[in-house]
Amino acid sequence: MSEYRRYDEIAVGDVFPETPLSFKVSEKVVNGFLAATSNEDALYHGGEIRRAPSMIASVYLIDLLMARRSPPGGIHAKQAIRFHRAIAIGETLVMQGRVVEKYTRKERPYMVADFEARGSDGTLVTSGRITSIWGKDQ
Repeated sequence: MSEYRRYDEIAVGDVFPETPLSFKVSEKVVNGFLAATSNEDALYHGGEIRRAPSMIASVYLIDLLMARRSPPGGIHAKQAIRFHRAIAIGETLVMQGRVVEKYTRKERPYMVADFEARGSDGTLVTSGRITSIWGKDQ
């Protein structure tokens, strides 16, 4: 079996990965994200419960995209992300995607997937949709 999945092997309804990915939102990751985005908002730099910017959940999307096991050469065509609640430093997020559409346009295979990130308490933190052009099957 190839480490990559062929386009004809994916189907609407497929969930990836089978076991949700888990990420701890550490202070180190949050500090790096705040520095990279030049975010000095006091909301994220103090308080009884230190919060992380909601956008930090998107940092973990690359691991979710890799979990699809698509071949090299694919193109990340578009994405939409919704933020549902604040994230606390130290919280663990779990993330999983589901294929919702497949189609071909201009002889290129497209795959559309919805994803969700849930917090330690099971509540929805982030959700969204990613459209990708599938890489060439080997």
